[in-house]
Amino acid sequence: MGQSEDTQPRFARSVVNMDDLLNMEDYLVSKLEGYTEKLFQKAKTIRWGIEQMREQLEQRKMEPSSDLFNRYSFIRHMQADWLMWKRYLDKPVIRDELNYRKVENLKMPQGLDLFDASEAIRRMQATYGMLSNDIAKGFLDGVQYNSTLAPIDCLAMGRHLMNQSRWTISEQWILAGIKAHDRKGPQTEMMLLRGPTKAELFRTLGKVRFEMRNTEGAVKAYEDALKQSPHDQEIFQEYQHLKKVLTLSLSEPIREEPNDDNEEMELPHCCSGRCERPQKLKRLYCVYNCITAPFLRLAPIKTEILSVDPFVILLHDMVSPTEGALIRSSSKNQILPSETVNAANEFEVAKFRTSKSVWFDSDANEATLKLTQRLGEATGLDMKHSEPFQVINYGIGGVFESHFDTSLADEDRFVNGYIDRLATTLFYLNDVPQGGATHFPGLNITVFPKFGTVLMWYNLHTEGLLHVRTMHTGCPVIVGSKWVVSKWIDDKGQEFRRPCLRSHLDSKYLSSIEKIIV
Repeated sequence: MGQSEDTQPRFARSVVNMDDLLNMEDYLVSKLEGYTEKLFQKAKTIRWGIEQMREQLEQRKMEPSSDLFNRYSFIRHMQADWLMWKRYLDKPVIRDELNYRKVENLKMPQGLDLFDASEAIRRMQATYGMLSNDIAKGFLDGVQYNSTLAPIDCLAMGRHLMNQSRWTISEQWILAGIKAHDRKGPQTEMMLLRGPTKAELFRTLGKVRFEMRNTEGAVKAYEDALKQSPHDQEIFQEYQHLKKVLTLSLSEPIREEPNDDNEEMELPHCCSGRCERPQKLKRLYCVYNCITAPFLRLAPIKTEILSVDPFVILLHDMVSPTEGALIRSSSKNQILPSETVNAANEFEVAKFRTSKSVWFDSDANEATLKLTQRLGEATGLDMKHSEPFQVINYGIGGVFESHFDTSLADEDRFVNGYIDRLATTLFYLNDVPQGGATHFPGLNITVFPKFGTVLMWYNLHTEGLLHVRTMHTGCPVIVGSKWVVSKWIDDKGQEFRRPCLRSHLDSKYLSSIEKIIV
């Protein structure tokens, strides 16, 4: 059903686990605070012991050495007390085994989580055409935010891209890290403790430029690194080796950067919504739907027609704040990394769908019951022949690359009674401050999430075959989180609601929502 049983949290794929990370950080900080308090008490005890021993030492110097008790006490002190001090100094400050085990068993972010987050930023940057230095300064796709990335964050991005042989963009991130290091303002103790130093940034820049066969730039970067840290032996040795290599002909070919042509198709640049729409789509209109169910005569649904062929619409005010909050809260403890079906017809957690999800039956709670009834009234389709709700949350740069929602090839569509997805409905459970649109590359339609709206489209032509222009993309989230609920409506069971037609012009004879076309 597209829900992973993987026990790894995959923190970057949803905002849900961010609360867990914050609580974990709070716990670890409190443990570290307790650790420092015990260190302070231990240091206080040692200082008290030093004072006591100095007083006793002065007394022994003044007392006659022939005194039996004095000699015995001194020997005992030198043999036993210093052994006690040795054991006291060797004893760990924290010996609470239960707390130790609790810290050890915490599900901390792993290398895979950092990979997810770094790859999400890379793909978001490529989709919206943002510069590395702009992202580091908090300038995201034309909007300035009061947040920045530290030099260590930029270096981590640079190294992630180096591992993929993406030298050009890696160089951008290292240079952004150097600029971040030069920003005005005092460096915190943590930044001084963890680094990176400016020398390390220039050193990494030299490695990247060497891989790009930019020999002059590589030498310059290493010289800048040595200016920052003239006594660093490793940097000096690498610099000497680089100059020696440059005197020889570089026979090793450059490692070519990946070809991202396919990725540009899977993550179109029009995700920004700034592309020109076809003229025929500008002549469409909005209507009040009061004809697909008797109740709608009293409470018509605001319906916005985005495309006639394929049929794509927006239904407004379909979710109440209470319903949205109930669905989100109900899913938080059950949500897991989303899966997709691969070429071998197996479920897998793939990099082209970075989200978490959970499935709810139509009667799972009061909210799903109401949404099911409302959707049936709005579309005129039979909700008894539909899949369960899939609640989905996208995290850092959350994305779903261009894809179709159907699973059958056209030649298999009308044999053996197979069921496929006639229509897709997508409930938006929150506003997304920036990014996260649903984009149709074949139509050049970009729909940005707005709380309470439902995006609905037919995946199949009126004669029942796949409509290739229903390919769509879940664009990367730039700022905020994206909560959506998908419900797919089966083709089998809708034969009398939405039968196959010779043309979409015959839609006025249907009982489903296409009849609103005038």
